[in-house]
Parts: sequence; C-alpha cells; structure tokens
Amino acid sequence: MKNTVYTGIANDDRRIAAELQAMGAFDQAQADEKSALVKAIEAAGEFVTWMRWKGEVGVYGCRVGAAHARRAEALAA
Repeated sequence: MKNTVYTGIANDDRRIAAELQAMGAFDQAQADEKSALVKAIEAAGEFVTWMRWKGEVGVYGCRVGAAHARRAEALAA
C-alpha cells in the first residue's frame, strides 16, 4: 500500500489508502493498447512499403539491386 499523505491525519490517511487499495487504485495498470487509428496508419504504411518492395522486385528483378539501379538511374539523368 502506498504511504501517501492525503489529509495529514495519520488515521485518515491510512483509511483513505485502504479504501483506494480496495477499489484497485494501486493495481498494475493494463498495457496500453494501440488505438484503431494508429493500427490503421501502421497498416497503411506497411502496405505502402510492401507495394514499393513489390514494384522494385518487378522492375529490377531483385530487392538487393534496387538501390544500385536507382543510383545508376540518378547518375545517368
């Protein structure tokens, strides 16, 4: 139980702390879950990354060569 000063009167503080403990005020908090908006944004980001990866594989034939091919295209232009 937490030893927090609520009123400054020891008996009242113990009573208040005991009531808060009984109500579950000092229980471990549940892990915060991501909101639906955050999940949707992350899913969209992963989809875009996947689409970009698929496009590079389709155009260049391999993922590893995509960065080199982009640099070569940039130097040629």
